[in-house]
Amino acid sequence: MKEIYKKRGGSHSPRRRKTSVTKNGGVYGYRARRRKVLSIALVALLLLGVVVLVDYLLDDGELLRWNDAGEVASDKDQSAGPEGKAGEGAPAGDETMGEPNPTVLLGEYFTDYAWDPDEGRQSNLRTASEAIDGTLLAPGEEFSALAKLTPLEYEPAKVFANGGVDYEVGGGLCQVSSTLYMAANYAGLEIVERNPHYAELPYIRPGLDATVWFGSEDDGWGALDMRFKNTTDGYIKIREYVNEDGFLIAQIYGEEPTGKVVSMDTEKVEEDLGKGIKWATYKRMADNGKMVEDGLLYETVYSYNPPVPEEIKHETDEPRGAGWVDMSNTTNWNDKD
Repeated sequence: MKEIYKKRGGSHSPRRRKTSVTKNGGVYGYRARRRKVLSIALVALLLLGVVVLVDYLLDDGELLRWNDAGEVASDKDQSAGPEGKAGEGAPAGDETMGEPNPTVLLGEYFTDYAWDPDEGRQSNLRTASEAIDGTLLAPGEEFSALAKLTPLEYEPAKVFANGGVDYEVGGGLCQVSSTLYMAANYAGLEIVERNPHYAELPYIRPGLDATVWFGSEDDGWGALDMRFKNTTDGYIKIREYVNEDGFLIAQIYGEEPTGKVVSMDTEKVEEDLGKGIKWATYKRMADNGKMVEDGLLYETVYSYNPPVPEEIKHETDEPRGAGWVDMSNTTNWNDKD
């Protein structure tokens, strides 16, 4: 090589590059740092494996999972996916992490939503039922219709008011409360408060209604509520909605069957032009085969329906009935014979 360079007139000889190897830098330092990082990562993985194994043994085989928020949750906390739309056989709504999702039908009732075509009334029914739909009650917790319905905004519609029939904001809400009241009865829940209407109603049998009234300083009545208590051992979910066939549906779901079988009936027992029309309401309830209630529940006296003023009179249809939605269900929540 030296001879070749000399012949070309080169004055320098090629030199080999020397690589400096020290303990504090260069290739040796890089490899040492890489081994250190790998060692730390391996130790961390081993520690995580130990944590998972210990948790698995302590929680009866429940492996840890990471939820979307980055928090650790066990298999026990992972709920089922969203159910189908209620009215199609299952309660609607997603179950959030750790939130109960009762799926056992305990009681239900329907009334005809479409019998009165008044747009304000139908709007109020939808607004009120949507506010109630999906409500969860813990064991021993009370439901108050007024607590759900009072803060909302409503349209004017026909009501019994001022000694007759008048247009008031919120007309139609009593159908929402009456339908839910009957579902709560058939679910075997404790009824805390029920108030009757001024007169008989076309959409529900007399003696089975439950009115609500916000109350004011001028009417002298005060607030009238519909309340019931969750007397089951688990959470209950309240469903209330208008289905595609024009019926208002109220349903009570529980976490497990209660073993209660309920039947209700009413009959007219007296009618007097001066006193009004008296109806008696009867209730029978068996709890796991043992009869716990059988007899008169209460009596209701209704006034005669006042005439509707010509300026607010409009055509209505004959209600298509009221009662149980699914006569073939097998949850044994109601005596249908």
